[in-house]
Amino acid sequence: MKRAPYTYGQDLSGKQYWRSLDELAETPEFKEALEREFPDGASELLDPVTRRAFMNLMGATVGLAGLTACRRPEEKILPYSKRPEDVVEGMPLYYATAMPFAGTAIGLLVESHTGRPTKIEGNPRHADSLGAANVYAQSSVLDLYDPDRLTSSYEGKVSVENKRTAEQVKAALSARGTALKGKGGTGLAILTEAHRSPTLARQLDEVKKQLPGAKVYRWDAFSRDNVREGSRIAFGRPLDVSLALENAKVIVSVGSDFMHTEGSPVKNARAFASGRKLAEANAEMNRLYVVESHYTVTGSNADHRLRIPARDVPAFAMALARELATAHGVNLGDVTGAVDAYKPELVEKTGKWARAVAKDLAANRGTSALIAGDSLPPAVHAVVAAVNHALGNAGKTVNYVKAVDESSDGVASISALVQSLKAGEVDTLLILGGNPVFTAPADLDFAAAMDKAAVSIFHGLQENETAQKAKWVVHASHYLESWGDVRALDGTASVVQPLVAPLYASFTELDVLEGLLGGTRSSHELVRATWQAEKGGVDFEKNWRRALHDGLFAGTAYAPEAVEAKPADVAAAARALVVQKADGLEVTFHPDSHAWDGKYANNGWLQEMPDPMTKLTWDNAAFISKATADANGLRSGDVVTLSLKGGGSLTIPVLIAPGQADDSVALTVGQGRKVVGGVGKGVGFDAYGLRKTTGMSVVQGASLSKTGGRHDLAQTQTHHVMEGRPLVRETTLEKYRQTPNFAQTMVQHPPLLSLFDDFKYEGHKWGMVIDLTSCIGCNACMVACQAENNIPLVGKKGVLMSREMHWIRVDRYYEGDIGDPHAVFQPLPCQQCENAPCEQVCPVAATTHSSEGLNDMVYNRCIGTRYCANNCPYKVRRFNFFNYSTDNITNPKELGKGPEVNWSTTREMQFNPNVTVRARGVMEKCTYCVQRIQEAKIAAKREQQERVKDGAVVTACAQTCPTEAIIFGDLNDKGSRVAKHAASPRDYGILAELNTRPRTTYQAKIRNPNKELEQA
Repeated sequence: MKRAPYTYGQDLSGKQYWRSLDELAETPEFKEALEREFPDGASELLDPVTRRAFMNLMGATVGLAGLTACRRPEEKILPYSKRPEDVVEGMPLYYATAMPFAGTAIGLLVESHTGRPTKIEGNPRHADSLGAANVYAQSSVLDLYDPDRLTSSYEGKVSVENKRTAEQVKAALSARGTALKGKGGTGLAILTEAHRSPTLARQLDEVKKQLPGAKVYRWDAFSRDNVREGSRIAFGRPLDVSLALENAKVIVSVGSDFMHTEGSPVKNARAFASGRKLAEANAEMNRLYVVESHYTVTGSNADHRLRIPARDVPAFAMALARELATAHGVNLGDVTGAVDAYKPELVEKTGKWARAVAKDLAANRGTSALIAGDSLPPAVHAVVAAVNHALGNAGKTVNYVKAVDESSDGVASISALVQSLKAGEVDTLLILGGNPVFTAPADLDFAAAMDKAAVSIFHGLQENETAQKAKWVVHASHYLESWGDVRALDGTASVVQPLVAPLYASFTELDVLEGLLGGTRSSHELVRATWQAEKGGVDFEKNWRRALHDGLFAGTAYAPEAVEAKPADVAAAARALVVQKADGLEVTFHPDSHAWDGKYANNGWLQEMPDPMTKLTWDNAAFISKATADANGLRSGDVVTLSLKGGGSLTIPVLIAPGQADDSVALTVGQGRKVVGGVGKGVGFDAYGLRKTTGMSVVQGASLSKTGGRHDLAQTQTHHVMEGRPLVRETTLEKYRQTPNFAQTMVQHPPLLSLFDDFKYEGHKWGMVIDLTSCIGCNACMVACQAENNIPLVGKKGVLMSREMHWIRVDRYYEGDIGDPHAVFQPLPCQQCENAPCEQVCPVAATTHSSEGLNDMVYNRCIGTRYCANNCPYKVRRFNFFNYSTDNITNPKELGKGPEVNWSTTREMQFNPNVTVRARGVMEKCTYCVQRIQEAKIAAKREQQERVKDGAVVTACAQTCPTEAIIFGDLNDKGSRVAKHAASPRDYGILAELNTRPRTTYQAKIRNPNKELEQA
C-alpha cells in the first residue's frame, strides 16, 4: 500500500518564510551548508595545526600529557581586611544615573558588585526608559573597561614621552584661560556635542561671561536641526517633538525610525507596543503606516510599509497633506496650494496610499500621530506639524516642547566654525567630545581647518582621528565615573552620578571648563550648584538626595507648549522646497547599528551584535535591492566602487537587502575608523567621505561599478536554519477574532506520547512566554544577556564559522515579495524542554533537568562531545572552542592568532561574579538567569515567604525589553503573568510536534492592516 505524504510539522497557512535570498532560491551553496550544518573548518581550531593533526603528529602519550594544559585555571582570592560600607559579597548594589543618547537621555539603574559596575538596567521611574534600555545603553558598560581607553593626557601625539599628569593638565588649562582673559576671550572657539546638560550649558554661559569674545559651536552627525526649524516655520519658535504614542490609534511614520534611532526610541517602542497588547480576542490595536527607502526596525513592524526612494518621501508627505485638506476638510489654509503643485506625477504615484492613510488619520482626530524623520527637510517637518495641529493631535499624541538648546548642532554650526578657523580667527580650539575630524562633512575638511588653530585641545574617551590632530589630548571620564546632569527629550532632568571613582584620574567636560576659567570646583560641586539655583530652599538637601535615589528630579518635564499654526509660512516653505529629481542612483546615510556615528566602533558587543534587519556583524556594506543588484550584475559580497557625480567615491561591498528601495543605495556611517582600538581596527568601510554639506541625508547622481573583488560578510541570518518549519505564526486582527486559537491549529502532528515519565513539580515551575506581536527585533535582549551572563566574543572569523556565542538570538524572517517583503522577528533562547533531546544523549549527565524545570548545565562535567548540540532541534547551544573570555586577545576578529594586549587588566572587571566564566571545551546556553532565580529564592526565604512572589524574578532579556515582549515567571502560580499568557489561545510551542514540550512558548504575531490598502 502506498503511504500518504508526510505532513507532520508542515505549515498549513500557505505562507513561505525565508531568512536570506540564498535560502529562498535554494542555491547549491545554501544546500551544502544546510546539510553540513557547520561551514568548512568549523569543526577544527583556527590554529595552523588542528587538534586532529596535533594528535596524529605527537602520538597518544605526548598528546595526552599536553592536554593537562586545558584544565581550568587556578585563581586565588583574598578577603577584605576592612569591609567597605554596604558591601556584602554576592549582593549587588544599584545606583540611578542617566546616559545621554541621540538627543535625549535614558534613565538607568546600574548594578554594581564590590564597587564595579557590571550591568545596565532601565530606570522604571524615568519617562524615557520606563525600566527598559536599548543596545547602546546595555553595551555602554563595556566602554568603561575598554583596555584601549585613554589612560592619560598628552601634550602632542599620544605617546609615552608626551604623557602629562592631572596637575600638569590643570596648570596648562589655567594658563591658557589666563592668556585668553587678557584679550577678552577673542580667538577661543569651543565645539561641543549636541549635549543636553544644564550644568554644561551654565558653564558655557560663564565662559562667555568671563571671555565675551569666545564662541561656542555644537555638532552632531545626526542633528535635530530640521525638527526645530520645522516647528519654527509652523509655530513661530523652535520646539522639540516628544511623542505620546500610547494615546495613538493610527501612527504614520514618514521616513522616521522612531523605535530605534530617533527621538526617544525606548519610550516610543514601549508606547507603540502598549497599543498592541491583546489580552483577549476582541481587544483593539493601533495601526502603523511607514513610508521609507531603507528597511528599518520601525518599518519592519508596520502594518503597511510603502517602499519608495528617499527623494520621493517628501512628495508623499505633501500628497498626504493635500488629501487631508481637499477630501477631509482638514484646515491647512494655504498649504493646499503649495502641496497641490508639488511633483504632481509623484503625488499621483502615491495617491492610493495617500487616500487610504488620510482617511484613517481623519477618522482618528486627536488619537493619531504623523511623524517625520529627523533627516527630512524643515519644510516637511513644518507641513507635518501643521497637519498634527489641524487634526487635534498636538498636546495629545504629539507634544511640542521647549528646546533645551535652540542653537544649531548641524551643518550650519560646524560650517561656521570651519570658516572661522580658515579665516585665522581661532587661536584656541577646545573640542569637548565627539570626533569631528571623522564625522564632519567631507567637503569642510575639518582636519585641515583644525591645523589653523595655534592651540587645539581635544577632550575624549578614546584616541581617535581628532585626538591624533590635536596639540593637547585630555582623557575623559566615562559617564559611569562622572558627575553631571542631563535632560531627556521631554525635559525630565537627571543627575549623572558615578558608580566608581575614575579609573584613570580622568576629566569631565565640566572639569575642563572649570580649569580653563581658573576655578577649583569639582564636577560634583558644579552640578549641585546648578540644582541649588534651580530647586534651592530649605528642602534642597532632601530633594537632592531624592533625585540621586530616584534618578530624576520630579516635576522637571516640560509641559506641552500651546501652539498655533502659521499656514502662510508653512506654504511658503513648501513652495521653496527644492525638488530632487532622479539622476542615476541615490545614496542615503544612516547611523550604523554597531558603531552609531563611530563612537562605539571599539565596542565588541555591538560589533558582534547582528544588525536587526540584515543580520550583518563586524562590518558595513552598501545595501541595495534585488532589482538594483540584477541591473548592475551584482551579488552580495561583490566589492564595488560607488561614485558620486559631484565628486567622491567609496570602495565597499554590496549586500542585497530585501525591502530596500530600487535605485537607492543605503550606507551606514561610523565604521572604517582609521584611529581606533584593537576591536574596531580594520572593521568596515568609511562612508563619511561621500557625506557633504549639500547632501547630509540623501544625494543623487551615484553609480556602481564592479571591481572584481569579493568580501566576506559575516551574517548570522543563514545560521541554524529550520528547514521551512512554521516557527513564526501570524495572522490579521480580523482573522484572529474569528479564530483565536489559529496558532495551535497551524501544524498537524500525531498523538504526543513519551517513553519518559512526566516530571512533577511541587514547588516552582519556571517558564517564559514571548509575544511576537510586541517584539520589534531591536536586539536589546541579546546584549543584555551577554552582559548578565559573561558571554564572550568570537570575532568575525568565528561568526563566519557559525561559532557566535549569544545565548539568545533574534531570528528575522521575511515573507512575501523578494523586493518588498514584510518581516517578523522571533527571539530564540533555550526552550527549556520537558522532554529535552539534549539530556537524553549526554554521556556524562552534564545537561540535566532540575526540580523546577530548568535544563541545567553542569560545566565541570562537560567533556565537549557536542552530542547535545547535534540533538537540539532549536540550535540554541553554544560551544567554547577557545577560552574566549580570558585569552589575552585584544582584537576578537583575529581570535586564535596570538596575544597582543592583556584584557584581564580591565575587561574582567565587568564580569558578573554570580555567573561562571566558562572555560574552553564546554557547552553553554540560556539558563533562564538561574542566578537571579536563586537570589530571589534566598530573599523570599529571608523574608519568610512561602514562595517567590510573581515578578520577583525577571530575566535579563525580559528586564531590558523595551516592549515587554518577554514574560517570565512561575507556571505553577496560576495568577502569575506568565501563566496567564501561557493560557492565551494564541500561545504555541515551536516544534511542539517533536514532543520536546518546550517551556518557552510564543504568542503568535497579529497585524492590523487597512482593508483598503490590502485590496489596492
